[in-house]
Amino acid sequence: MVKIPEAIARLFGRKWVCRRCKTVIRGDSQKIRAGEIHCRKCGQRHFRAKSKEKRIKGK
Repeated sequence: MVKIPEAIARLFGRKWVCRRCKTVIRGDSQKIRAGEIHCRKCGQRHFRAKSKEKRIKGK
């Protein structure tokens, strides 16, 4: 399967996942690290980058 750079940037670029409630937030990495962006749902300021690989349960 061919990976189109525009599609990868749209799906994974600047997307962060809240560690508490798993909400996806789009934001700049410098603002995320500085703590300027918070989760809309729970107010938490701890995020992780969105995973680029699918995880298989049970393996």
